[in-house]
This record gives sequence, structure tokens and C-alpha cells, in this order.
Amino acid sequence: MNAKPRGSQQVKVALVAAAVRLLGQRPPHQISGRKLAEEAGVNYGLVHHYFGSKEVLLQAGLADMASSFAEGPIDESWSSDEPFSIRHRMDYLRALTFSSISGELEGLSTVHPVIEDSLKKVSVLRGKGQDSNEQTLIDVAVGTLFQLGWSLFEQRVLPGFAFDKEEEAEFEKRLRATLRAIMLDGDVAKATQATLHGKS
Repeated sequence: MNAKPRGSQQVKVALVAAAVRLLGQRPPHQISGRKLAEEAGVNYGLVHHYFGSKEVLLQAGLADMASSFAEGPIDESWSSDEPFSIRHRMDYLRALTFSSISGELEGLSTVHPVIEDSLKKVSVLRGKGQDSNEQTLIDVAVGTLFQLGWSLFEQRVLPGFAFDKEEEAEFEKRLRATLRAIMLDGDVAKATQATLHGKS
């Protein structure tokens, strides 16, 4: 049996970790303050003592998920700047989906560490230094939503096409070419068409 968290730092860390686990399992409105305390192994009153409200604690949990996703795993088996890397963190994708559908946690900043990094990298690749102009902002937004949307629905949509291994590989290739064209301000139609001729 794990020892109960002691001291303010341990308690706060345990509560945020509990929020992270629960946000990946259910919508925010199904997570009570008492459930958070139970999951963390602390008294319910400490939720309000350290965070003021359940909502603030859940926001801290979602922010922690964003940061850990941006950093990637310790073993460096994947990187958050890889195309569709959110597939490696389905708990985070579920948390984003749950909070978006429910309309909760709206107070959480939309400035995401991965988005900030993407804006800088795309700006550099476009020869604009690290300053993002309006078009770069729009393209990165489209590319981000493209990745999130497909990663969320691929397991529901793709089986309906009954692709064989070769077709699935070709589909993935064109998917990545489309994303690359969006992010680099290229011609999406030309980029995806090029994959048919082995030019990607």
C-alpha cells in the first residue's frame, strides 16, 4: 500500500497527478472534488485548501498533461513535434475531447507549449525567423486541428475502408504529405498528388 502524501508539495503533486489520471478517463463534470481527493489519497478539504476549487485543480491537471506531452517520454521513443504524435498520448487526446465537448475548463489558456513550438519551427522553415505572421498562425491552427481530429476518429473511420497493408501505408503517406503542405504553406492538392508518383 502506498504511503499517503505528506506536506504541501507532496499533496499538491498527488492531486495534480490524480486530475491527470481522471481527465483521461471521463468528462470534467463527472469528476468530483471528493473523487479527486480519493484518487490522490488525501482529505477532501485539501482540494480547496491548495487549489481553491475543483475546476482550478482540473485546469492544473490539463496544463500538466500539455507540458508532459510537449516534453515527450523519458526514453525519447517519440517526439511531440512528429506528425500525429498525439496518438502516443491518447489519455491527453481524450482529456482535450472531453473538456471540449462539455464546454468546461474554458478558463484554461489556449497557448499550448507544442503549438508555440510549432509556430516557431514553421516560421523558421518559411524563412521568417521565429516571428509568426497571420498566415503562419492560420496554417498551424489548421494543421493542429487536422492532427487532433484525425487522431481522434481514425479508429472509427479507417476500418470502414477495409484497406490492405499496402493501401494503409499509402494512405498514411498522403496524410503526412497533406499535413506537411498545410504547415509549410504549400499546395495541398499538389503535395498529395505527388505521393501517387513517389515524389513525397
